[in-house]
Amino acid sequence: MRPETRVPPLRWIFPLAQLFLCAVILWPMRPMLVGQIRASLRAYGISHDAAARNPVTPRLPPFDLADPDVQRRIKTSEAREWAVAALNLPGGLPDWTYAILSPAHSEWTPKGMFTWTWRDLSWPIIGIFFWWLAGRSIEGLLFSRHKILLPKIRWWEVVVSLPVLAFGAIWAVGLCIDQSARAEFPLWMLLAVLGSMWVAHGLSTSLAYFVPWRLRRRLASSTAEQAGMLTSTS
Repeated sequence: MRPETRVPPLRWIFPLAQLFLCAVILWPMRPMLVGQIRASLRAYGISHDAAARNPVTPRLPPFDLADPDVQRRIKTSEAREWAVAALNLPGGLPDWTYAILSPAHSEWTPKGMFTWTWRDLSWPIIGIFFWWLAGRSIEGLLFSRHKILLPKIRWWEVVVSLPVLAFGAIWAVGLCIDQSARAEFPLWMLLAVLGSMWVAHGLSTSLAYFVPWRLRRRLASSTAEQAGMLTSTS
């Protein structure tokens, strides 16, 4: 393969980059996340530490929800959680499917763990798969510019990308028509951009499938014409 036809291994760069970015976003919240994990392990009887055998009710310092500093910290934590969720929006597909099919119509959450904590921990892991697909599709589009049919995008990748496109569109449109969401302009803009990004992912996967398909048809037609010309001349 010629050097000018090489493209970066985006299928690996994208998942690793999103994991690193999520770790950076959630790093200030690590004490809460670790505490939630420990509480869930104790709820399932996996952990039997001293705190579980001799529970002590911690005395939390009093805080006033009307305090501007407290409100700022709460909004900052919520913004971090929303950013991680939007960055890995397809990771919520299993949770939302479970919520639709379950009698209670609620997401499954491990015992002793908040719903948003479970999202912070699980969605980036599930998102690895979808970021891998996004990297493959962009690689395919870049290679198709040089008429190279690599990597081969399969039909099931297009099928998987369609719900991602739909949820990304719903997310972006919902943010645009929600008056309360638009009140937080920087966060609203970030979440809208991330939702639109998943729409672009679905479109790029579809293009990465159909562009090489059309290119293969052209190459096959050109080969058949050349074969016919050789046959006629002989």
